Amino acid sequence: MRIEAEDYLEAAKDRLTDAHRLYSIERYAFSLYAAGLSVESILRAYRAYVNPEFDERHDLQRLLTASAFRNFVTSEEYEKIKSALGIVHPLWQNTYRFASEGRVKRHLIMLKRDRGIRGDFVKENCRIVIKAAAGILKIGVSKWPHP
Repeated sequence: MRIEAEDYLEAAKDRLTDAHRLYSIERYAFSLYAAGLSVESILRAYRAYVNPEFDERHDLQRLLTASAFRNFVTSEEYEKIKSALGIVHPLWQNTYRFASEGRVKRHLIMLKRDRGIRGDFVKENCRIVIKAAAGILKIGVSKWPHP
């Protein structure tokens, strides 16, 4: 099955919806994964729109560069995207799709993302990533070059 640019765009929106729903039922590890996947999907949408041949795998920073996102948004919007990606990138891994809640929790502890957070730090990190992902998608969807 070939995935087209518009398919990635729709998947990005779907995965962000999934992230919100999973968050609401306290499935934070998979919510975190879905939020990151929504970002990967919007970047892949732009990359596929520009050139369907690519191999940036799951590296969000490389996908941002390869996507030519910069050519579709204002300088201010691009800075917002880069800033939000700076939040998502270190807190998301494609391998989270295989990880248990406990494994994601241990990974966040290793990243010292439990420091200074009262209560459930996995929940809080998930909320932060969802918010950043939503910001990226808001710009990406609004600037999508409709055929």
